[in-house]
Amino acid sequence: MLVNLEINKSNLEKNLKIVRSINKNLICVIKDNAYGLGIENILPILLENKCDYFAVAYIEEAVKIQKLLENLKLKNQNGKIKVMALNYVKPENVGDAIRNNIELTVFNFSQLLDYLKILDEFFENMTLKIHIKVNSGMNRLGFDKNEILELVKIVKKYNLNNKSKNRLEIISIFSHISDAENQAETEKQVEKYEKILKIFSQNNVRYKYSHLQASPLLFKYGKKYNYDFARIGMALYGMEPLSTDVGLLDVITVKSKIINIRNVKKNDKVSYGSKGIVKHDSKIGIVAIGYAHGLQKQIENSNKAYVLVNGQKAKIIGEICMDMIFIDLTNIENVKMNDEVVIIGSQENAENGIVEKITLRQMARWAKTIQDDVLTKFGGIKKTVG
Repeated sequence: MLVNLEINKSNLEKNLKIVRSINKNLICVIKDNAYGLGIENILPILLENKCDYFAVAYIEEAVKIQKLLENLKLKNQNGKIKVMALNYVKPENVGDAIRNNIELTVFNFSQLLDYLKILDEFFENMTLKIHIKVNSGMNRLGFDKNEILELVKIVKKYNLNNKSKNRLEIISIFSHISDAENQAETEKQVEKYEKILKIFSQNNVRYKYSHLQASPLLFKYGKKYNYDFARIGMALYGMEPLSTDVGLLDVITVKSKIINIRNVKKNDKVSYGSKGIVKHDSKIGIVAIGYAHGLQKQIENSNKAYVLVNGQKAKIIGEICMDMIFIDLTNIENVKMNDEVVIIGSQENAENGIVEKITLRQMARWAKTIQDDVLTKFGGIKKTVG
């Protein structure tokens, strides 16, 4: 393919080191196919760097990890490598979780009762491992504080403290902060989380861990909210978790090629519609990347978006096409067919040695979206690790 995404292994490892300087106990989030970068690409790097706890979105991803571990001859390792699924898992897949030692997230009564029914009917003398998610204020998933006592009654019947033939092991009680940069709101959520943890403890419900940190909370408050683990995803991949940069390194570079060059007269139009009116005689390059590859179509509205050619900024003009974009090469010398174009990443100007850079954050601002959205959209293009 003409479009390629390069994963910088060294920079990912450096980001991991930065995160560990705040909280060394990590659950590495590789959900949604490692944010589109490919679990098969990211998992070996994390394993090599002594990561052994992973979070995915769905059970299918957890099973994929198990198969990758087998291929890497790392099957089981006495249960050292653990995987939790963060999202809803259908009741019919609970058996896969039990058999493969996959930990599930439980966040409402309907889901919990469905799982326990399956445990009772089909898995005598086996253990279902769960993480209980509680709602501290985001109001997405999780048990509310007024539901905890009822939850306690149910789980105590199955908890490992008792001699139930069907055992329920509570791995953790966790929650998620909705706006880490809002200190007042964060403190309110932390207080609610602490009160919920206290209810479990007062009722002698055994659980192993608590965790609240994701990348934004970890970098905003440092070690202040270090519970047993931090769940870290975006920071590993070089996405800045706060409104100001915290010094993470870029992990991806997206590149393509110039596939056509043409001279266009003043007031002529390029691309679809009438947005791309050329204001002067121009040299226009056609680059083999478009919204089908994951490039955000919204950047065509920014009037600021550009790519890098020969270490110089080449403005994107006109509408983004399915497989192509138009760029202004008028002021860039010595451009030719098949020259490399950097869409995200850095490129050096061979003449003056100056390095220009386009970050995920810049692309997100042009598109008026978030970095995670930009990154995951590139999920379908070819990826290499270097």
